[in-house]
Amino acid sequence: MTRIFLTGASGYIGGDLLHTLQATHPEYEIVALVRDGSKAEEISKAYPNIRLVLGDLDNVSLIEDEARNADIVANLASNKHLKSAEAIARGLQGRDPTQPGYWIQVSGASVLCVPEIQNRTFGEPSSKSYGDIDDSAEITDLISQYSSIRVIDNYILGLARSSSKLKTALVFPPIIYGNGRGPINQRSIQVPELARVTLQNRTGFQVGRGLNTWSNIHITDLSQLSLKLVEKAVANAGGQLWAEDGLYFPENGAISFRDIGLLVAQEAEKLGFIQDGSKLKEVTASEADELMSNGSVFWGTNAKEKAQRALKYLAWTPIARSLEEDIPDTVRAEASKIAKL
Repeated sequence: MTRIFLTGASGYIGGDLLHTLQATHPEYEIVALVRDGSKAEEISKAYPNIRLVLGDLDNVSLIEDEARNADIVANLASNKHLKSAEAIARGLQGRDPTQPGYWIQVSGASVLCVPEIQNRTFGEPSSKSYGDIDDSAEITDLISQYSSIRVIDNYILGLARSSSKLKTALVFPPIIYGNGRGPINQRSIQVPELARVTLQNRTGFQVGRGLNTWSNIHITDLSQLSLKLVEKAVANAGGQLWAEDGLYFPENGAISFRDIGLLVAQEAEKLGFIQDGSKLKEVTASEADELMSNGSVFWGTNAKEKAQRALKYLAWTPIARSLEEDIPDTVRAEASKIAKL
C-alpha cells in the first residue's frame, strides 16, 4: 500500500490536495501532520480514514520518522522552514535503499521576481516569461544566486544533484484562486486580500502604475498537477520528472494587477461599496505593505510562467474557470464577511 506523508493538511493548498487524494485514491494510506488539536478533530471528521500526527515543523524527529516510513512526502506547509526540510531528507534517505523516496515540495512564483524585490521596482511591466523547460537553467541560476532567500528551493536542488535516492519535484504556483475544498482553510491570499482592502477602503487601487503581471492557476488545477506527480511516484516513473528536471510552473493565463484591480473595483461598485470602479488609486510599495504584509511583492511585481513540463510529461491540462471569471465571486465572498462584522 502506498503511504503518503502530508504536511499542510489544514492549509489552503494542502487541504485541497488532501481532498483530491481522498476522492481519487482512497486506497492510499495518508499520514498528515497537524499542529492544532481542534483542527485535527475537524480533519478527522472529514476524513476518518487518514492518520493524524500532532506536531509542528519544529518536531524534526517526528517528521524524520514519518518521512522514513513514507513512500511519498508532500511538504505543503512551508517553503521556508529549513530544519523540517532537512528532517524530510534524512527520513527519505533512511528508507529501504532499493526503493527511491519521492518528495513533492510547493514553493512559489515569487522566485521570478526576486531581482525586482531587491531593486525595489514595483508596478512596472516586464517582457520576461519563464518556461519550466525552456528556461530551467535560468530558473536554477536565480535560485542559486538568491539562495539566502530561496533557502528550501536551493536545498532541494542541492539534494537533487547529490543523491540518486531522492526523487524531488518543486512546484512554483503563481496567483492561486478559487475556493479550496479542504476542511479548514479554503481561502487564498493575493486576490481575496486585494478585494478585502478595496471594499474596506472604498476605493480600488494598484501598486505604482499597476503594469506588473502575474500568471495564475485555480486551486483545483494545482491539486490535479500534484496528483499527477503522486501517481507518477506510485508508478516509480522515471524520465524528465524529478530532481533538476523536476521544476513545475502551473499556470492557466496571466493578467496585470491593474486589470485585476479594475475587475475587483467594478464588482465592488456593483455591490455599492465604491462609487467609480473605473478609477484606481496608486499606492507606493510601502503603502501596499501597510495594507497587507508583503503587499508590494504580492501586488507589485512580475511573475509570468509558462507551464511546459506538466503538459508534456504529466498529461496535465488546466480546466477550471479563469481568474477573470472567478473574481466577482471572490469580491462577493469578502463583502459578505465584512457585512457580518
